[in-house]
Amino acid sequence: MTIEMMTVPVNKEYIYLFEQLQVNIEEALRYYAFERVQKKLLQAEKRTQRWEKKYGCSYDLFAYRTATDMAYVEQLETESDKMDWEGDLMMWEVDALELNKWRNHLQKLWKE
Repeated sequence: MTIEMMTVPVNKEYIYLFEQLQVNIEEALRYYAFERVQKKLLQAEKRTQRWEKKYGCSYDLFAYRTATDMAYVEQLETESDKMDWEGDLMMWEVDALELNKWRNHLQKLWKE
């Protein structure tokens, strides 16, 4: 993996504060990135948990059951709050992918 170095303008007051706090810029950026990734991860987890609560299972199980179990699909279509399960499945997939993306970013930050 190639790490590129780049120059970024930084307010002199921040540089002064970082020097006083004995924090280097790279460390400060890492903490900031970590904080932001955690926030995004929690948001994605909340959205995913809403789907899991609504359908009573994980995304993977729901996707599998709707693809293989016609009795399950028929049952979903009789419940008024689950009749739009196909649209929910698509939105849930996006949320599940985003959740995995932010988990991967968090793991990379931990390894650094």
